[in-house]
Amino acid sequence: MEAIEELSQLSDSMRQAAALLADEDVDENSSSTRSSTFLNVVALGNVGAGKSAVLNSLIGHPILPTGENGATRAPISIDLRKDGSISSKSIILQIDNKSQQVSASALRHSLQDRLSKSSSGRNRDEIYLKLRTSTAPPLKLIDLPGLDQRIMDESMISDYAERNDAILLVIVPAAQAPEIASSRALRLAKEYDGEGTRTIGVISKIDQAASDQKALAAVQALLLSQGPPMTADIPWVALIGQSVSIASAQSGSENSLETAWRAEFETLKSILTGAPQSKLGRIALVDALAQQIRKRMKVRLPNLLSG
Repeated sequence: MEAIEELSQLSDSMRQAAALLADEDVDENSSSTRSSTFLNVVALGNVGAGKSAVLNSLIGHPILPTGENGATRAPISIDLRKDGSISSKSIILQIDNKSQQVSASALRHSLQDRLSKSSSGRNRDEIYLKLRTSTAPPLKLIDLPGLDQRIMDESMISDYAERNDAILLVIVPAAQAPEIASSRALRLAKEYDGEGTRTIGVISKIDQAASDQKALAAVQALLLSQGPPMTADIPWVALIGQSVSIASAQSGSENSLETAWRAEFETLKSILTGAPQSKLGRIALVDALAQQIRKRMKVRLPNLLSG
């Protein structure tokens, strides 16, 4: 996939540039290696918006727990490394200097257990995973609790969204597209990224709104850059719900993921008949990420990318 290869190249460029950004992006009070945020992707949305499902689609494996009951109760950070030498079915978990092959279901259940233990309190501790797969772009994906959960105060949001170059994924279910102007996720993105240079809008659960003509009209307006003024400078893409593509790809041939993503695209095309096809599906989302990251790097590091 061309966009994933471009992200791999950008990741290499980012490693070259890490020293140039150190003064701005290193948190001197933190022991974690968060020296650059160009390849960070932060999911913003309410409970049930489909944040975890969207990130699962990017990963290519159903690792993150999903559900209408707000499965994500603490920040989850997944540091992805692309490894073309392993099977598309494989996930390698890296802990310290050790590597262990794990299944998506084992990771998901482990995360669910850890999240359930924190459900009764205001746990702000980030859950961190470092994974190697052949399916995912080389990004750090950050799944935050729903914006309408009590734990999500302004300081937690700013810890992730305010970081200078992190991409903000504004995730809104298709059924809420007609009221997009009142979306808290969109308002927050505008607060932290007024020019829209590091924001991408994701309209999720298109399949669940397939019979809602008002919602589909609002979705198509967003994809055509004809939505409310505050949405005009943000690239928008549309995805299906609980990635049917991911669920169906857990069995079958080595090429089943690609087959599933093509099926997702065809489903979206049949529902959103007037939308630009370049804005539909997981491939469109990866492409939008690559474009936004490259544009952001050109602004901040023009000399690095001039060649």
